[in-house]
Amino acid sequence: MELIFNHNLLRHINESAVKERGHASRVMLLAQSILSRKLVAVPLALVEHLVSFVLTLPIPIYSSLVYATVTNMRGLPHYFGMYVRALYYRRKLGAMEPNVFIDQNVFFAYPKAVELKEFCYIDKNVIIMSRTTKVGRRVHIAPRVFVSGGGDFEIEDYACIATNSNIITSTEILKDGARCSGPMVSADQRSVFRSKVLIKKDAFVSANVTVLPGVVVAEGSVAGAGATIAKDTEPWGIYVGGKTQKLGEREPVKWPDN
Repeated sequence: MELIFNHNLLRHINESAVKERGHASRVMLLAQSILSRKLVAVPLALVEHLVSFVLTLPIPIYSSLVYATVTNMRGLPHYFGMYVRALYYRRKLGAMEPNVFIDQNVFFAYPKAVELKEFCYIDKNVIIMSRTTKVGRRVHIAPRVFVSGGGDFEIEDYACIATNSNIITSTEILKDGARCSGPMVSADQRSVFRSKVLIKKDAFVSANVTVLPGVVVAEGSVAGAGATIAKDTEPWGIYVGGKTQKLGEREPVKWPDN
C-alpha cells in the first residue's frame, strides 16, 4: 500500500528547486524525510484509500457532483486539486502508480482500460478516447492533446506529446464507395480502420502534430511542429512536414533511467 504522493515526489520537487533556485525548501525536505518512514506512510495510505472509496461511491447524483467538482479543481501550480484527482482516479482507472499528475478537465472514455505509470503527467484539457491506453513512466501529455477512439494507444517511458497534437487510432477509409461522414452512418455503409498508435521511449511529438492509425513513432525520434506522421519513423530521426520527411537525426539520450 503506497501513498498517492510519496517521498519520491517530494524529492523530485526539491531537486527541481535546487536546479532552478539554488536551494531546496526546508519544509519540503522535512516532509520528504517524514513520508519516507513506513510508520507514517502506511497509516496515511490507509486514510487515502478510505477517502478514495468515499469519493468513488456509485451513488446517483452524488457521483456526478463529485466527478464535476474533482475534474474542475485547480491544477498546477496548485497541488491540492492534483492530489484530490489522484485520490479519485486511483479507484477509477485500471492501474495507476504513485506520483501521477492528472490536471483539470482531463477526460478518459474508458477509464478501466487506462494504465498510468509513476511520474507521468496528463495535462489540462486532454481527451483520451482510445479503447486501451498505456502511459509510461515520466511521460508528459501536454494541454489539449486529443487521442481519438476506436484503436489502442501506448506511449512509453520518457516520451512526450506537445500541446494541440492529435493521436488518431481509427479513421474512415475512402474505398469501395463507402461513406465517410462518421459514426451515425449505418455500419454497413462505412469502412473503418482501427489500429494501435505506439510512441516509443524518449520520442518527442511536437505541437500541432497528427499521428495516424497504426504508426510507430520510434525510440527517440522527433515529429516536428505541425507534421503529419503517416508511417513509422526511424530511431532518433527528426521528421518534419506533411509528407513525413526525415530532416536528420538527434543525439541519443545519454542519461540513465531513474
